Amino acid sequence: MNSRITPAEAALLMPLATARRPSEAQQIEAIIAEARRARDAALAERIAAFFRGLCDILATLRRRRETIEELRALSDRQLKDIGVAPGEIEAAAAKATPLPVAGSAPEAANDTDGTRRAA
Repeated sequence: MNSRITPAEAALLMPLATARRPSEAQQIEAIIAEARRARDAALAERIAAFFRGLCDILATLRRRRETIEELRALSDRQLKDIGVAPGEIEAAAAKATPLPVAGSAPEAANDTDGTRRAA
């Protein structure tokens, strides 16, 4: 009688011992695939943020144009009452509806008193 265990019997008796580990090439491919998914997700978020910012700017410009139209519809006396000269309508509208600032520059790490110094 043969006392050796066949590979099939070994797989039934010790499933963890015969389980195949992924090869190094498979591990590298899995890492690359995960990196590509992360890159694609980050790129999609950047593109979406760009279009959200563009929509914000366009909405602000629309509100500014509406403000200018409303101010131009007022008489000189009404403009004087609110403290706006007829030649200052565009500047007043721009001040009332500032454009959104996307990604402003970060403050210096050593800017504790409001003055910037070289690091």
